[in-house]
Amino acid sequence: MTDDEFEDALDRWGADLNRWPEREAGKARRVLAVSRRARRMLTAARSLDEQLRGLRDHAPPAYLEPRIMARLDTNGVPGWVFPWIVRGRWRPALLALAVGAGGFLLGQSVAGPEYSELTEEVMTLAFSDLYAEVNDVAP
Repeated sequence: MTDDEFEDALDRWGADLNRWPEREAGKARRVLAVSRRARRMLTAARSLDEQLRGLRDHAPPAYLEPRIMARLDTNGVPGWVFPWIVRGRWRPALLALAVGAGGFLLGQSVAGPEYSELTEEVMTLAFSDLYAEVNDVAP
């Protein structure tokens, strides 16, 4: 592992080598044993981690949400829609569930309970590679 690769790995996994993948952590320890630059990068990363841990969560200013909502381009969508979706943590999940259920019901109504010949052909084309891969595996 080079110093540049070590720096990339620090950015990816952080300064705690115990949280790195074992193989990469071993390479990093070897680099740290010989590279002064790598040791300086690790010290800087640990310092940054410590500073970030010291930050406190804070609420956004009260004026921010109304300003954002006022500037939001709704393109004809009623003004209550976006605030309704944004204000509750459960609402985006509910909206996604509703869209998924609607798509499922639409698919069921279009396809119906019976498969057509075209549906069988499309399924055969879509899954033929999968079947070939399964059949190619030696027992």
